[in-house]
Amino acid sequence: MNVFLAGTDSLKFTRLARASPDLVLEPAGNAHRELAPGILDVPALRLALPEEVIPAQPGTPLNLTFFSRGNRSGAHGVRSRALLADLPDNTFLEVLRTSGEPWPCAGSEPLRLFVESAGLSLVRVEQQLSRQVELGALTSAAAFYRLLTFPMEACGSYARDPVDPAHGPCAFELPPIATPEGIIAFLEEARGIRGIKRARRAAALVQSGAGSPEETLLSFAYKLPARMGGVEFPPFQENVPIEWPLEVLGLVEHRQMRPDFHWSGQRTASEYNGKDHISEKGFEEDQRRIRDYQACGISVFPASYKNVRTIQALDAYLALIAHSLARTEGPAFERRVRKTLSNPDARQARVVLLSQMLPAVPSEKPTW
Repeated sequence: MNVFLAGTDSLKFTRLARASPDLVLEPAGNAHRELAPGILDVPALRLALPEEVIPAQPGTPLNLTFFSRGNRSGAHGVRSRALLADLPDNTFLEVLRTSGEPWPCAGSEPLRLFVESAGLSLVRVEQQLSRQVELGALTSAAAFYRLLTFPMEACGSYARDPVDPAHGPCAFELPPIATPEGIIAFLEEARGIRGIKRARRAAALVQSGAGSPEETLLSFAYKLPARMGGVEFPPFQENVPIEWPLEVLGLVEHRQMRPDFHWSGQRTASEYNGKDHISEKGFEEDQRRIRDYQACGISVFPASYKNVRTIQALDAYLALIAHSLARTEGPAFERRVRKTLSNPDARQARVVLLSQMLPAVPSEKPTW
């Protein structure tokens, strides 16, 4: 049987597969057009799925996608979704076992498992958040900030906990499953899906490279316009390796560095340090990194959870980065940033951004 997980169950399995060395995600091409659903054996499917994917509450149905109303399953324990839109190739990813072994399944029919691509998942997240807005559980602005976090995760190197994304531990140093360009291309090509317009707006603000939820928060604080709570710093790169100049190779302790945020033209870097940096070993590594940056004329500004956990701390850190950038951007740039930071409307927008993007538990991102 060919099973296409939908919505929250798809997202749980995607996060699990990213973090698991036993699983891999592969683009599924046009599988959603070519493969018939087959006979759905729900008990066998539940046995085959990892326990993190099976709904925690007894009686909670699995969310599955079907591509015609006639093929939708009426089986007990399944919530069938008919996706009738015109979808491009690679709308789904196939979940494979790295061992090459097939999924265990009762009966003679082999099991193939598929999850939604990052572009389709973004639309599903938007649909879920829109329902919360309609119910009065979230404001429209809060929902949009929360929506922005998912594509940064998909295009970054971390994955939230599949069972408890708000409080559970993240997995780090993972290959991304999407690019901003790929998500945008999917959203431009797909037609007939509710929520796609707002998903496109979110995708246009995403960039690759975020290494933790806190880095996602800082990325948007750095680049969003003032009306959305940001300070509109110059463009930067995230977690892109930089090579040292030849003349300092005998002085530095690292052959290359990968700053969390790097403004190359302004010779400024920002690094978010997770809990691991509290240890003596982590502290000494941070000192070596700072010395190497200084030897190359790069001003680096480490941040920790305490620098992003409140609006006062975040604003102070943003002002510090702005002061460094002003060496090349000029005094008018720094005055503009300070005016933005003190503007009540912009600050309130940043308060909402912080409330939706700050992880409840500090990340334990490892030392490089």
